[in-house]
Amino acid sequence: MSEGPTTGQRLLGIFMILFGLCVLLVGGGCTILWLSEIGSPSYYGGGMGGMGGLANPLLWVSIITFAGGVVCLWVGGKLAAGKYRE
Repeated sequence: MSEGPTTGQRLLGIFMILFGLCVLLVGGGCTILWLSEIGSPSYYGGGMGGMGGLANPLLWVSIITFAGGVVCLWVGGKLAAGKYRE
């Protein structure tokens, strides 16, 4: 017989799901922002301002943040489900 998750595991799982959802939304929004910045004419030197070469590293940071949110959602789901999934 398998035991279910404890109350602490469920609460931690719910917290991880909510945290992962927030990180996922922030990472996805920033990814869209940096992709639009890379596609804009100011990125190629055609306008005033722009981020220049800084957009590429920040794009990777936002993609990694998005992936971290996905991992937090996955871990939170596993914690909330406990040992029921074998």
